[in-house]
Amino acid sequence: MRGTPITGHTQVFGLVGHPVRHSFSPAIYNTLFARFEIDAVYLAFDVHPDQADRVSEMIRVMGLVGVNLTVPFKERILDELDGLTAAAREAGAVNVVTQLDGALMGYNTDGEGFVRSLAEEGGPDPGGLHAVILGAGGAARAVASGLLDRGAAAITFLNRTIPRAEKAAAALESSFPSATFDVRPLTSDGFSAVTRDARLVVNCTSGPAADAVAGLDPALLSVDSSWVDINYWMEEPPAKEACLAAGLRFHDGLGMLAHQGALAFELFTGYPVTGSEIRSVLEGAS
Repeated sequence: MRGTPITGHTQVFGLVGHPVRHSFSPAIYNTLFARFEIDAVYLAFDVHPDQADRVSEMIRVMGLVGVNLTVPFKERILDELDGLTAAAREAGAVNVVTQLDGALMGYNTDGEGFVRSLAEEGGPDPGGLHAVILGAGGAARAVASGLLDRGAAAITFLNRTIPRAEKAAAALESSFPSATFDVRPLTSDGFSAVTRDARLVVNCTSGPAADAVAGLDPALLSVDSSWVDINYWMEEPPAKEACLAAGLRFHDGLGMLAHQGALAFELFTGYPVTGSEIRSVLEGAS
């Protein structure tokens, strides 16, 4: 915890989302600020999605040095930023924004955080991989981009809204023309049609799609496959028990959260930390 009082010189960082009470981010970053004796504080800002178009203005006016963003702000802030990294463009979303001299720069650490956690947890090597991504929003595109950057050969998006999935595939195809893309509905039939050579399934859907995800059959995958659910806050992720019963490796989202958080902390402060260090903070906070 902080050993010095907050003053007018204290730098302010934060999480912008809705809801945010479940987030471990304040515990992570404030613990690291104290460890490195950085005069900074990290707060959670619960902003209603109706106010998404004012988030960039809030960052500038309040003088926030950096923020993390959750859905739907990851995508809706894009046009209000002064610059984007290649990873953010590929994902069509940003989860980190920094401010320097009034200019806002957008980053996406989700994809890199995902592939680092996958390697750490013994998941399949992305090289030549066929991955099935459930969902087609910013997180899904970031995960797909991270895998493609590491040599994944094929990405299939399963989504409730086909045009959104087609848009995600088209955006990535322009950056990865040698990869193969497919789009299917998020149904049991759509899933069974693409599982023959897939060795990785990543659930990037939000809560309303839980029933659809629970209706998929992990037993259709080979036993050396991995299933990842990035919704780390869910006590009972859909399909988890079915994955374990089928002998698949199931990964929760804490690893991705830890590694993307480590990357974000370095962007915020210049101090490098490891995903393992972040995970130790998470385990202490949970």
